[in-house]
Amino acid sequence: MKLMEMFVNQQTGPTSPSSNPNHTMLPSVDGIVNSISQFNYNPDANVTFDTWYQRYEDLFTVDLASQDDAWKVRVLLRKLGPAEYERYCNLILPQKPRDKCFDDTIKLLREHFGDHSSLFSIRYRCLKLTMNENDDFLTHVGTVNRECERFRLRSLTDDQFKALILICSLQSPRFTDIRTRLLNQLEQNPKLTLHDIADEYQRLINLQKDTHLVESTPSRSSDIHALRKSKNLSSSAPDPPSPNVPRKSTHTRPTSQNTAKKTPPSPCWHCGAWHFVKSCPYKNHRCSKCKIIGHKNGFCQPRKLRYQNTAKARQTVGPKSPKSH
Repeated sequence: MKLMEMFVNQQTGPTSPSSNPNHTMLPSVDGIVNSISQFNYNPDANVTFDTWYQRYEDLFTVDLASQDDAWKVRVLLRKLGPAEYERYCNLILPQKPRDKCFDDTIKLLREHFGDHSSLFSIRYRCLKLTMNENDDFLTHVGTVNRECERFRLRSLTDDQFKALILICSLQSPRFTDIRTRLLNQLEQNPKLTLHDIADEYQRLINLQKDTHLVESTPSRSSDIHALRKSKNLSSSAPDPPSPNVPRKSTHTRPTSQNTAKKTPPSPCWHCGAWHFVKSCPYKNHRCSKCKIIGHKNGFCQPRKLRYQNTAKARQTVGPKSPKSH
C-alpha cells in the first residue's frame, strides 16, 4: 500500500499555488509605487492635486492600507515634481514634511495645489467653450461635461444668472474699473441681485465724479499762494502814468562790458536817465514850468546845455594821469 501511495504522489506531484484556481497573485508594493505618475501642477489645464489624487486614492487607501503613515507620506512626496516639492516644503516651514501625518499632507497639498479660480471665472469660461477644428469630438464632450459640473448649475439662482450675464456684457475697456469692482462685490456676496448691482454702479459713478471734482478744484493753499503772488506783483509794479506824463524809464546804467556799448555817453537831457535821447519817453511831454514840450519837469533849457557840456568834456578829456614827482 505504501508503495502504491508513493507512486501516486510522484505522478500527481505537490499542489502548487499556480494550479489553485482560487489563488490570485497580489501585486508587489514596488509595482504599486512605480505605477503612480509624477504630479506637475498646471491649473490652466485643470491639472490640480485633486484631479491627480483621485486617480491614485484607492492605491493609498486600499492597496497600501497596511503601510504606516510615514511610509505613505514619503511615497506621496516622492511623486511630486521638483518645483511642487520645493514649494510645499517652503510653505510648511519651519516644520519638515515628515512632521505631517498622511491626512494633513493630503489637506495641505489640496490647499496649495488646488483650483483657485473664482466661481465667476469658472462659469464664464464654461459659457465661452468652443471646439476647434482639430479637436476630438469625444474629448470635447468630456470637457463640456466637466466644465458644466464645475459650473454648479444646480446651485445657480435666477439672480446669479442675471448678474453673470450683466457683467459679461461689460466688455468695453471703458468699464474696466467698474467691472472689476462689481466682480469684487459679486465674489463677496454671491447672492447679489440686479438691483444691488445698479446701486453699486451708481455709487461708483458718484465716486468717480467726486474724484474728478477734487482733482480739478485747486486747493485752499494754492489759492492763498496765488493771491499772495498777485499782491506782490501789484505792489512791486510802478503806478501807471497819466495820459500827459509818460512812465519813467527803469533803465539804469549797466556796468558789465557786454552792455557797455549800448550805454549812452551821458544822461538824457530830456529826463536825466541813462538812455539815448531818441528813446526818451519825455520827448512829447509838456513841462509844467516852462510850458515847452520835449523834456521832463525841471529839465529845462539851461540843464540841457549843462548835460551837453558834460558829455563833450568826457569825450575830449581822457582819464587823469598820475602826477610826476
